[in-house]
Amino acid sequence: MKKFILLIIAFTLLSNFLFAQKDTVVVSGFYETGKYGTLNDAIEAAIANGTINNTVFKLKPYEVYVLSRSIYLDHGQNLELYAPKPGKTQESAPPQIVWTEEAITRTYIIQSYGDIKASNIWFRYADFLGSKVMTSITFENQTPENDPERGEFDGCLFDYAGIGAESAGAICVKADHFVGKFTNCYWRNNSDNHFRYYGRAVSFPYQSSGWHYDTLFFENCTFTNLSRIVMQEGNEYSDNIFINHCTLLNSIEWVFQSAGWIRNAVITNSLFINPYMYGHRAYDVCPSGMTYNDYLAGKCNSPGGGLINGITPVDSFGFQVDFTDFDRKIYIGYIDYAYQDWMLDWYKNSDWSKERIRNREQMLLFNPSPMLGDDEIAFMDSVDANGNKVFKTINVDWPTIYHKDPQFIVPATNLEAAKLFIMYKWSTNADIDWSYEPEAGFKQVWPLPENLAYTDPELLTAGMGGYPLGDLNWFPDKYEQWKTSQREKEWQTINNWLTYGSPEPSVVKELPGPLPLEYSLKQNYPNPFNPTTNIEYSIPKSGYVSLKVFNLLGQQVATIFEGNQNAGNYIATFDASGLASGVYLYRLESNNVSITKKLILMK
Repeated sequence: MKKFILLIIAFTLLSNFLFAQKDTVVVSGFYETGKYGTLNDAIEAAIANGTINNTVFKLKPYEVYVLSRSIYLDHGQNLELYAPKPGKTQESAPPQIVWTEEAITRTYIIQSYGDIKASNIWFRYADFLGSKVMTSITFENQTPENDPERGEFDGCLFDYAGIGAESAGAICVKADHFVGKFTNCYWRNNSDNHFRYYGRAVSFPYQSSGWHYDTLFFENCTFTNLSRIVMQEGNEYSDNIFINHCTLLNSIEWVFQSAGWIRNAVITNSLFINPYMYGHRAYDVCPSGMTYNDYLAGKCNSPGGGLINGITPVDSFGFQVDFTDFDRKIYIGYIDYAYQDWMLDWYKNSDWSKERIRNREQMLLFNPSPMLGDDEIAFMDSVDANGNKVFKTINVDWPTIYHKDPQFIVPATNLEAAKLFIMYKWSTNADIDWSYEPEAGFKQVWPLPENLAYTDPELLTAGMGGYPLGDLNWFPDKYEQWKTSQREKEWQTINNWLTYGSPEPSVVKELPGPLPLEYSLKQNYPNPFNPTTNIEYSIPKSGYVSLKVFNLLGQQVATIFEGNQNAGNYIATFDASGLASGVYLYRLESNNVSITKKLILMK
């Protein structure tokens, strides 16, 4: 059962109220009534009647709901908003929730001390006349304090969101325990009116401390023109972050900031294109006296990664947690991390960059950041004195990492504005709006003008099971196939990585009997086999043990067991479901002893 723990966490995120039988209240919007505040009135009436937890508020397609005040949920009050799934016509557009343009206090779209569920809602962080409003959807502590705040959002848009009044993000978390599930959602143009590089999808408030993500789950989501997906601040960490089949285009800073303060993380089947556009300078990573040629030759310190900024050892967190580095489970695999040619060119050929080159100030030039820095890789791939991997369940699946432009059909990039904005960040720190067609959001254009489907043939089959990397909503036929046949298999493979440090499941049990006097590795049985076989082995001395499978070219294809074991006799069950028929080698290694035998898989 242990191997299913994280899978259960990922998919069992909803409080009981979300599944209860509820009454539906259809809410009319501005274009039907000519009035502001219709959604406020409907919600407040249900609160006054004591029916808020038993009500679904159904919003109408291609309508606009203008808030005349914040939606406030007190302790124990839960909110569910719903609209029909949009089609391909303008009339089927998701309903928008926007602000009044009137001069009122507009801090929260929703301030919740309860739970929220929303389906197919377009949250536009602007007023009815199109001006951006610094606001957020905020989850605050419920009572009792150990009751998690829960948010489930499916098919929702979070459009034109800045950092909010509390310098957080579209979703602001001020809670000891927060569980968020985001599926088929789109964070679009989440930049800020002043600090335009600070737009975040989910974030704690700036300079806060003590809050906590129990679980953040993102699947088949898209993020364009923002700073980062997830942000943590000082003395705040997360238990579980899952990012699967997501597409990110244009992030100014780290995709996942302060990811070093994390217990379990999954980043899989995703595209990260133009991540950490701001970049890093040779000046900041090269010791005094080194030159730009030294930097180009790789002689300077490694910059931090653009995907995650640091993997911090637990004993360096600076605050107490209830786990060690050996308890952590991190898997990064099946992703594309790449910069498009225009962005790579801009690092050297912007007007500001050319001026630095003319002035022989190349050390001040900015450069694209790697996916992971050397320090992060060194931690994740740590080995002991014998060359054995230290953290079995912390892995980057390097053969499945790509670095190429997917060639989007219609990228959501305001190219000239994005170039200018980045150059300003390098130089004067001036601000311009680099959003991609914000007017399309203001006019509720549907479908949206961008199309993040892509044409690169390798990436179209590079995901687990041969599916495209990235948000599969841009590939509707593939999405339906994946949902019915691949999703469960995908998460089983991911959980195998988190449990065993390998895509294949394995079970190792100790056999009764006297302690062995020598190392031994028996012939597997049955042999030939399909798809599972048993392997018995003995170790007379406690220590590090590895039992791995290789193809005839000597390439490792599976890890059956890797870790410390006491002296004894053991039996391992090897599942080769993911391998092709053929002859393989299995090897036992421990305390400088190595024994190899052959096995035959026949399917």
